[in-house]
Amino acid sequence: MIFLKNDNHFFVSPLGGENTCPLLFTIFKCGRRARGVYKNSWVRVFIRNIFAGVIIFLVSITAVQGQNFFPILGGQRVGTSIFTFLKIGVSARAVGMGEAVVALQQDAASVYYNPGAIAQFEQTEFSASRIQWPADINYDFFSVTTKLKGRHYAGLSFGILHMAPMMETTEYLPHGTGNYFVFQDRFIALTYGARMTDRFSFGITLKQVEEDLAGQTMSTVMLDMGTFYWTGFRSLRFSASISHFGPQTQPRGTYEKQVLDTETGEEKTVMTEFESFSPPTVFRVGAAMDIWQTERQSILFALQLNHPVDNAENISTGLEYNFAKMFFLRGGYKINKEEENVSFGAGLIIPMGKLKLRVDYAYANFNHLSDPQRVSIGLAF
Repeated sequence: MIFLKNDNHFFVSPLGGENTCPLLFTIFKCGRRARGVYKNSWVRVFIRNIFAGVIIFLVSITAVQGQNFFPILGGQRVGTSIFTFLKIGVSARAVGMGEAVVALQQDAASVYYNPGAIAQFEQTEFSASRIQWPADINYDFFSVTTKLKGRHYAGLSFGILHMAPMMETTEYLPHGTGNYFVFQDRFIALTYGARMTDRFSFGITLKQVEEDLAGQTMSTVMLDMGTFYWTGFRSLRFSASISHFGPQTQPRGTYEKQVLDTETGEEKTVMTEFESFSPPTVFRVGAAMDIWQTERQSILFALQLNHPVDNAENISTGLEYNFAKMFFLRGGYKINKEEENVSFGAGLIIPMGKLKLRVDYAYANFNHLSDPQRVSIGLAF
């Protein structure tokens, strides 16, 4: 089999002769010529988008040698990752739709699910959320996105999972030693995105993630990548993203461990490093479209496939009813998910001149713990 190149196409000749046939994809040239091709043929842009997504996905799974990206499917993977607070939905608007939002540009929090959505905003967006998690744990999230110049966009986001100081207890002092400890998970992220054409955009997020548990700390750098594509068929859009991609991480320092001395047969104490674990990387691919629309009302449907490294694959579905672009009702359902598989939400947009104030609420069910609730406030200006 021989690979031949003609102009900007690749061909394959099984016998090595002159009778060749086009194979699968086109390689685009850089510079001004590429921009002209993108504008003249949305089909080529679509192929380029799919090709880029496949390349990102393949590079990701081959680069992460220590991280088992395709382990045995199912519940066997539960509890095999760290920084699991990153799996908590940060937006009331998104959670209300079952988090089937990888193909939606809702507000500034959308970059958390797909950095490619950042280049879909025409205004500066700000979003802040408070999540009431079980056991008196709270999660605060902030995000802001803006257009830099031309087709370039930037964003900043921050999240912190925290609780009130907790009293230290021991087996001899079960009611407390008088000492307190704190627990915090937090991240800060920078996002860059670009709108390559009027239909295609991409984005990338670099974030620093840290955990502090009673003085034991660990931190790492993670990467998010995503694409956003309008197909040209009605309002149908297609997107893919990979989130929380990074190296295996372990707490700093060492701890005392009791081991058996094979020579003496007695126990001895050794200083041991903590074990390393992978971050909760997740690959999302989804589509969304207005399935019913009138002059003042519409219904949006979204479908999304999720592939996490630490749990079974699941499918998210979401609906959003829109009245006059001011009042919203939402519902979501996750297939093959035991917790937070059903969610509801509502939202209100209040125009204030050039400023738009957005308020959203979401409820999701927990089977074994108290149900979490979310409230988000957003601004567009």
